[in-house]
Amino acid sequence: MTVNMRQRRKFVPATIATLIALVLSTLGASAAPFRHPASGPTHGGTVRVVFTGDFVSFDPAQSQNDDWLLMQGTLFNGLYAMDRTGKPQIDLAAAPPTISADGKTWTFQLRKGVEFSNGAELTASDVRFSLTRVLDPHLKPAASWGQPSDNIFQGSQDFISGKAKTVTGIQVLSKYGIRFVLTQPVAIFPFILAESFNRIVPQAVVTSESADAFGNHPVGSGPFLLQSWQKGSQAVFVRNPHYFHAGLPYLDKVIAYSNVAPNVAALKVEKGEADGFGFSAEVTAADRTQAKNDPKYSHYLQAAPVTQVVWMNLNVHAAPLDNLKLRQAIAMAINRPRLVKLLGGNALPAYQWYRPLFPQYDPAVDQHPPYPYDPVKAAALLKASGYKGEAVTLYYASDLQRNLSLAPGLQQDLQQIGLNLSLRTTTDASLGGIRSQLNGHQLDLNGDTMGYPDATEIYSNQMNCASNVAGGGSGAHYCDPVADALANRAEGLPLGAGRNALLRQAQVRILQSATQIPLVFLKPAAFVSPRVQGFYYHPIFGWDYEHYWVAQ
Repeated sequence: MTVNMRQRRKFVPATIATLIALVLSTLGASAAPFRHPASGPTHGGTVRVVFTGDFVSFDPAQSQNDDWLLMQGTLFNGLYAMDRTGKPQIDLAAAPPTISADGKTWTFQLRKGVEFSNGAELTASDVRFSLTRVLDPHLKPAASWGQPSDNIFQGSQDFISGKAKTVTGIQVLSKYGIRFVLTQPVAIFPFILAESFNRIVPQAVVTSESADAFGNHPVGSGPFLLQSWQKGSQAVFVRNPHYFHAGLPYLDKVIAYSNVAPNVAALKVEKGEADGFGFSAEVTAADRTQAKNDPKYSHYLQAAPVTQVVWMNLNVHAAPLDNLKLRQAIAMAINRPRLVKLLGGNALPAYQWYRPLFPQYDPAVDQHPPYPYDPVKAAALLKASGYKGEAVTLYYASDLQRNLSLAPGLQQDLQQIGLNLSLRTTTDASLGGIRSQLNGHQLDLNGDTMGYPDATEIYSNQMNCASNVAGGGSGAHYCDPVADALANRAEGLPLGAGRNALLRQAQVRILQSATQIPLVFLKPAAFVSPRVQGFYYHPIFGWDYEHYWVAQ
């Protein structure tokens, strides 16, 4: 979830050879650009980052907004961690797992002596508790958005449905031994274990507190611990003295400011009152252009991987959007190159959800989109649909800077073909709840930040039938059983051309329905002071705080 950051997915099985290859080899995401330091790493100092959005919870099972970005670089660890290429590497695991011949049983040994920030040792029981907690349908304040992703273990569905009190496929073997038994081989299981919601939390702490207390007072094994949090204003993180990676972090402190207006945030960075934007997408096009053209600040801009896609949901349960011709008219009315210009050139036209880093990215869709821009034909389709000028409303999160340009641009495009479109603003945190309901909204803008480079991270997040039910992550509420059958067939294949082809076909069917219309891929650029040394922008969560230091 760009922010609303993440709601996740169902995963793809593979042969044992593919599984082992995935554990031991890289996947094709390119490394994030690196700022070459003026000198070697030094310990000490404080980094200050600004976010335009808010922090809601630092519970890894719950966080989805700017707190999702901040939490991953500071507080917690998992069995795997994503490296700067978007590839999972063992972290809390002491060594790569032992995998059974059928690919369904994975056995790990944990690092010994890892401690949480409160000094308690992290054990296999904490691992079992943490992953079981993600599956808990009664988790408060809400079931974790990671629950569908983790519903891959033997017994997990029975646990979710209330038929069992434990998950039989998550087994503690010893103090440091943990075993996972899957219902079928899953090609990207290391990616799942590296997901933010599968970070490990201390069972003793979580079970001794009230339902939502842990999100306010988190305890993890990460490089930093939360020292203080003034909600709506700032969170302060300090070095975790119990951190198990020797010599890290370099910084003593991270101060993260929230709810800062973008222009104010940019001024803070320029004046040296802050060291950078915590989320690259929150830098406005105007501020990027100004910095690019100013020799004093042009070197503050650091390229970041293209990992974010933005699209518009058309709710098929809300008239007049239940009419295919009307939806087709909307799809053909959108001038994507113009939207790119409105974003200051900091985007690429998107005719699909699969990002260029995905092996399933489909150049054919870009060359021949199902609904190319044609406002004349769009107006004709709108008339043929029987549309009588009914009011149509587009919801968008006004605390996401991209939307302040995209929403008015879309309104102009659609009004030009005769659609009576009005705009309605809300916050990103609130929009997730609005779009999840079958009724109550017609159109909304949504986005996704790459969780890992594979089509399943977006198909099973937004496009499949399970994501389009009431309470699901998609605002389109459209179900195509044929597309799901194609995606499910892909689950029986190893990584490669055959699987990629099926996932491409599934995407094309959803595109043809004109229920979710891709708009742009964002071209992010981090705005970071050169005071921050060793900087690179992590493709998943941005700032990788433990590896940076400050210039002396």
